[in-house]
Amino acid sequence: MISNMLIALVCILSIGLVPYLSETEWIRITLTSIGCFGYAFFGYPVIAALVDTVILRVLANRKDLYGRQKIGVPIGFATSVFLTGFLTEKLESLYALFAVYFVYCVGFVITAAVIDLSPHYQPIENISDTYGSLSPPADDTDAEVVIEDVNDGIRATPDPSMWHLLQEPEAVQFFTYMTALGFAIAVVQAFLYLFMENDLHAPSSLVGLFGPLGSITEVIVFFFFKHVLHRMGSRRMLVFAQCIIIYRCLTYIVCTHLSWGAYLATVTQLLHGVGFAVAWSAASLQADQIAPASLKSRAQGLLNMAFNGLGSGLGALAGGFIYENWGAVVMWAMVAVLAFISIVFYTSDFVSRHIFLPISNFVKNRKQ
Repeated sequence: MISNMLIALVCILSIGLVPYLSETEWIRITLTSIGCFGYAFFGYPVIAALVDTVILRVLANRKDLYGRQKIGVPIGFATSVFLTGFLTEKLESLYALFAVYFVYCVGFVITAAVIDLSPHYQPIENISDTYGSLSPPADDTDAEVVIEDVNDGIRATPDPSMWHLLQEPEAVQFFTYMTALGFAIAVVQAFLYLFMENDLHAPSSLVGLFGPLGSITEVIVFFFFKHVLHRMGSRRMLVFAQCIIIYRCLTYIVCTHLSWGAYLATVTQLLHGVGFAVAWSAASLQADQIAPASLKSRAQGLLNMAFNGLGSGLGALAGGFIYENWGAVVMWAMVAVLAFISIVFYTSDFVSRHIFLPISNFVKNRKQ
């Protein structure tokens, strides 16, 4: 993990040297692309998958505390964006972003080098098996959520492949749903700023509030994640996150018919932190639960591939095509409809039996 981030740091810093190496446009584009590819290959998997795997491993049977370990994410994002903007303005140079990235990356490497990453199991009484359920606990007491990492050690037999994760219909259903959730969130993240400027004619001061508003609620939800998990269960949390997307999309449609729509859309940004924190925390725990001990890292990788890779990529492409040809209202309506359909697919036993079960059986037969 440390070596990966150091290589990623070199890749990012090398991009800053590109203007001094050549004045030919295609050479600059090629060198910049190589640096970006190096970061995507070595650095992003650490941020997206390995960090979550390490957090869940350290928490051991207290994975309900996952949210509090992620509080630093929105704080780090907000402070890095602020410092980059502040230093860029003061130094009158875009190279400030490389300095900020260097400081944060080195800080991450030092932290990873000095902390203890071994699992810390704690004896817990009154175990409640509500983790991952669609329904909340039967009682209102704060039942402890326990997820044991069985055989969390060296395996004498060969590890199963990533296809092993898709041999259960619940797993296929989960990763399909996360692809749809990534699709919906990607459309909102990619085109909300354009929508605010082009359709709602919002001033820059309102658009600038998006970062702080989203980060504030994200920190709050991460901090109280344990209590939310006990009350709702991870499956209901994922459904709730998609419902937030539907509400936001419908609100943006209404905003186009209001003179003060830009202000309503800005206030709605408070829900971004809630939806993302709920979705990512619950999804990471769900992926960890459905994976055997030897495949927990790969499960986080598959989750990121579904959410940040396939889902986000398709969302950006489809959203851009619809926005360009039919406008923002049609785009938001499309996202809301697809989000609703994904909820039906995720919660329906009929769909699970007739669609996801045959898919999982096909994967099993292919592996035999």
